Amino acid sequence: MAECTVTGGVRDGRTVIALAGHLTLDTVQHTEQRMRTLRREHGEHVVLDLSGLRFLDSAGLSLLLRFYLAAEGRGGSAVLAGPLSDEVLYLLRTTHVDRRLPVHPTLGDALAVPPPADGGVARAPR
Repeated sequence: MAECTVTGGVRDGRTVIALAGHLTLDTVQHTEQRMRTLRREHGEHVVLDLSGLRFLDSAGLSLLLRFYLAAEGRGGSAVLAGPLSDEVLYLLRTTHVDRRLPVHPTLGDALAVPPPADGGVARAPR
């Protein structure tokens, strides 16, 4: 069975949550619990580092969207950081999630863009 590891902490005043492995129906429940714990402990302005994520299915995609909406609903923000695997990037693009959730090429790029002061969307440069 494939796994999704979740690690996190604070970097440059933002909650950084790194996902690695496979985010699928089999792993989404544990992943979500860990992500919520990290957000509660470290704050609502979140950078999701997906550079270690190798595969993402519809359940994983749904989790990313729910997490983004929850952060926004609490006055925070969420952005994605890569570099993304071809499989993950393909799914984000074909579902147009990359138009809703800002995707930055690297973690450093994501952290270089300050979170929105009003809890709105922090846009990635195009």
